[in-house]
Amino acid sequence: MKTSKIRTFLASPRGARAGLTAAHFVYWSALAPITYLSLYFEGIGLTGSQLGSMTAVRSIISFVFSIALAFLSDVFRKHKRVLAVCVAGMIATLLIIPRFSAYLPLLGITSLYTLFLSPIPSILDESTLRAVENPRDFSRIRGGGSIGWGLSIFLVGAILGLPGVTNFAIFPMHIILLVVFLALIPLINLPELKNADGSAVEKPTLADLRALVRLPRFMLWIGLAALWGFTESSVMSFFYQHIASIGGPPYMMGLSLGMAILGEIITFFLAKRVQGKIGSRRMMVYAFVLRFFWFVMLATFKNPYLALPFQLLGGGSFSLVEAGSVAFVNERAPRKIGTTAQALRSAAILRLAIAFGAPINGWLYETRGSAYMYAAMAVVSVAALVLGLLLRRYDRRMEARNA
Repeated sequence: MKTSKIRTFLASPRGARAGLTAAHFVYWSALAPITYLSLYFEGIGLTGSQLGSMTAVRSIISFVFSIALAFLSDVFRKHKRVLAVCVAGMIATLLIIPRFSAYLPLLGITSLYTLFLSPIPSILDESTLRAVENPRDFSRIRGGGSIGWGLSIFLVGAILGLPGVTNFAIFPMHIILLVVFLALIPLINLPELKNADGSAVEKPTLADLRALVRLPRFMLWIGLAALWGFTESSVMSFFYQHIASIGGPPYMMGLSLGMAILGEIITFFLAKRVQGKIGSRRMMVYAFVLRFFWFVMLATFKNPYLALPFQLLGGGSFSLVEAGSVAFVNERAPRKIGTTAQALRSAAILRLAIAFGAPINGWLYETRGSAYMYAAMAVVSVAALVLGLLLRRYDRRMEARNA
């Protein structure tokens, strides 16, 4: 009886939102331990250039397969099955990674892990947009993921700081949380698209994908957001090393990122109101303002404790570009290819851009140091801000001309 009531609740609009909030919470909690992977690899002897090239290869693989697998999930409407297979694949590869220490085998195994990981965020994002009556409510449900990420990253950092605990501990923690997410998948209500008469929406084709990328100025805005991902590669690969280089103890690394995640959570819960006032495109542009000040802080502050409050800016910039770009794609893309469109967005911002940024930042880190690297990313952020303002101005002219 209780199981029947739970399923009935999860099938309702309110239950669907609750289930997806829980899914975001558990999924992003599960990903938190793997953010320490670069420290684990550095501890077993991999160099900065190897870490950068590994990130680049994994990003290219993720770019290709996130779009391909999301497209297949749109075509076959098997979102739960795709989620379950991908999570099981992630668990299987995580059991293998610690058995190797040489660069090439690790490159191959982590690439396979990335392949399985690639479509999951887009499936969750598009399913969330389908579950809410107002697309602006997406950011609040997605904020559940940020809460999970923040709590998990803090706990993982605290555990790794305990006497006798090594970076190897990230693997069992990651696996346990993925198992929880895998068990949650059957309970999640992933709404399918329906026409007004209740019939299923026509399945997408490759022609729809080609039409998507040809939408006026669509790829220009995706390219602008991708510059955010270019700068993010410096954080993903070398943030912990930078905090350690300015004297931060192990627990400080988790605390620093925890503050950034707090900024992420706050901004996600404000995103609905912000989007209503400035729109999705300006949200992406203003993300670079926060990113500029954050990178200046990282490049100049030598005391990790003084730098701590400024970590809020880093998280806030992510929420702005994430909520803004998700909303922008949702506004422009045809509904029947929504998951693929979100995968293209995510792949460009967090995969392809990082594939280019990671080796460049790896070279800067190895030859000039982390402070110089973050100063360079501050310059990139200013350039992106200027480009965004010019693109928004051009957009307004074209919209006025076509009105």
